[in-house]
Amino acid sequence: MTNNRLQKITVFRGKDSVEQFSAIFDTPTEPLQKISYSSNGINVECLIKYCEVGGHKKTEKDYPWISMINSLDESLDYKFSNENRTPSAILGIRIINKNAQSKFFLLTFGMHTSRFINNDKLVSDFGIKIAMNICDQNKLRKVNTTTHSSVSTLTDRQASKGASLDIFDINDEKEFFRSISGLTYDDYPFIKSFSGKNSISINLKKDASIDNDVLVDILMRLESAYSLDDYKSKFPTYGRLDYVSDTDQKSSLDNELFKCLKNKSLSKIHLSPSEITSDVEFYSYVDPETVNEFEQFDDIDINALLENNSKFNSRSSIKTVKSWRVYFKTSSDEIHSLRAYDCINFEIEMNGTTYVLNSGIWRSINSDFKLEVENYIDGNIHSREDDFLPNDVSIKCIVKEKGKNVIKYKEEVYNSFAALNDENLFLFDKSKINVAGSKKYEICDLFHLNKELIHVKVLKGGSSSLSHLFLQARFYTDAFIKDISTRISMRNFIENNSNKENESKDIDGFLSKIPENRTELHDSSYSVIICILTFSEEKELSSLPFMVRYELAKTHKYLKEERGIELSYALRKVNKG
Repeated sequence: MTNNRLQKITVFRGKDSVEQFSAIFDTPTEPLQKISYSSNGINVECLIKYCEVGGHKKTEKDYPWISMINSLDESLDYKFSNENRTPSAILGIRIINKNAQSKFFLLTFGMHTSRFINNDKLVSDFGIKIAMNICDQNKLRKVNTTTHSSVSTLTDRQASKGASLDIFDINDEKEFFRSISGLTYDDYPFIKSFSGKNSISINLKKDASIDNDVLVDILMRLESAYSLDDYKSKFPTYGRLDYVSDTDQKSSLDNELFKCLKNKSLSKIHLSPSEITSDVEFYSYVDPETVNEFEQFDDIDINALLENNSKFNSRSSIKTVKSWRVYFKTSSDEIHSLRAYDCINFEIEMNGTTYVLNSGIWRSINSDFKLEVENYIDGNIHSREDDFLPNDVSIKCIVKEKGKNVIKYKEEVYNSFAALNDENLFLFDKSKINVAGSKKYEICDLFHLNKELIHVKVLKGGSSSLSHLFLQARFYTDAFIKDISTRISMRNFIENNSNKENESKDIDGFLSKIPENRTELHDSSYSVIICILTFSEEKELSSLPFMVRYELAKTHKYLKEERGIELSYALRKVNKG
């Protein structure tokens, strides 16, 4: 290999499971040019896919502006003809080290190379992790993130000159790094600048020349950079709760989920709506618009989902699960649906790492971050033992379904009992309070004269949507603090409701705690209580899924830092008597 001066190289890394070039090339490898050589005791094999791309012939008809100019006068007849072709190549490199496993790399040159690459067999974070490890933190040029919520969004942030990460204003609660670009230190003298995503693209310094030995040295330097842990201090939020992008890994996790569903091992699985669903009349697992008779549910439940879908057979797979739907009807007679897979919350530990599936997204939980969340909860979020939230209450009730009496277990029974037995509690359950211009929300389940907004939820085995409840707590608390129409609506409800639970209550006292004017409202004098009802006496906060505890910590942090409002929790045992 003779000396060559390059401006840029783009490098991909094959997964450790790759044993042949055919795994990373998405094109037959037998006819490709092969070479081999030795570099400083390391054997190197190369495979080259070269082709010329483009070649589509263009004429003046492909450019409307030429036709427009020609139409101005009969004397005009501009012609154009061009057939542009450009070279393109993929260089596959296998580095065979006697003391270590062979490593496969792909270097791409020119355009349209992706069609010949099998991305499923490439290391998905190779480029971005190298970029984070080698970057000068104060000379970043571009940061690309993705936000996962009910709608996924991509964001590009670019600095006019090298800047620190703080300048890019990343929301580390929601955003996940996809790529970064910038400059590096003197430790990598061949690099002028870089951009890292799944691959690492390097702009080489002008005096850099590439020969056999230098090429191997660069690849080994990049491999070593990938193995560093510098990114943990430079980008402390990366990898702590990051989405899983590797297709093989997602497939393995999906297969574990499928096994649990098929075997009905449901202790780590529960359902919750993947988006805020307000004013729901009922849920269903069949389309109400196409089926005459079907069962209606107050909440979504993993057992009910399985019972209402076709039985698993030898042809079933995770694709079967991903085809299931959850339907719900609102009081305005609108039918909506959600993908059932997006409603599944699943937690599993594999190879020492905890993974969670939430809103259709697989995430890996860094062990240090997991400990950080646990320590935050232990040090900041306190359990409430107040008597006004009683223990050992029956939440059994009888409801009519299709003309028949059906036994249900509902938090509204608990709320009613608590309000009836404490004159300091006002029942807001089933109220329709004006929030964000729509009068259809419960601002809370119970309101205490001590200025406490209480949200109650039954933990039905593993089916509770507690994460959803925390989101509502933030949303409703914001509305209570910021929106005068919300407080007016609450005051109207207190003055005019006819609930038996609220009879003979101190109406003026409750009204005094909910002033209409914002100037009379002191945020930090209010607090929020999340009351979790469980049928198990042994249930503890630490036994809840990690994502539930994470959402609890986020909710506490948000309310404390943004509103000055304290959040606490209460675990209460209820019974089915």
